[in-house]
Amino acid sequence: MKRLVMLLTILGLASAVLPTNAAEQTRMFEVEKMTCAVCPVTVTKAMEKVNGVAAVSVDLGTKTATVTFDDELTTSDAVAEASTNAGYPAKLIKTGG
Repeated sequence: MKRLVMLLTILGLASAVLPTNAAEQTRMFEVEKMTCAVCPVTVTKAMEKVNGVAAVSVDLGTKTATVTFDDELTTSDAVAEASTNAGYPAKLIKTGG
């Protein structure tokens, strides 16, 4: 019985410590009006301020941003709106499927 209690305790602790990422999404956005090296910094900062955003990578050459976020906390529309409000209109790039 003690072994069972110990095992259940260990499993409970492991599930509390390990992230589940079930709601994590990675999406790519087309970002307009980026013309210099400072533009991606501004877009990154704006998108990172959105609650639920975990990572942002902006590419000036392709004028895109790849964003990883928790879709239980935010939406792709909110991420795009943050960039747009910073002066760089963004829209979700639709993927096939």
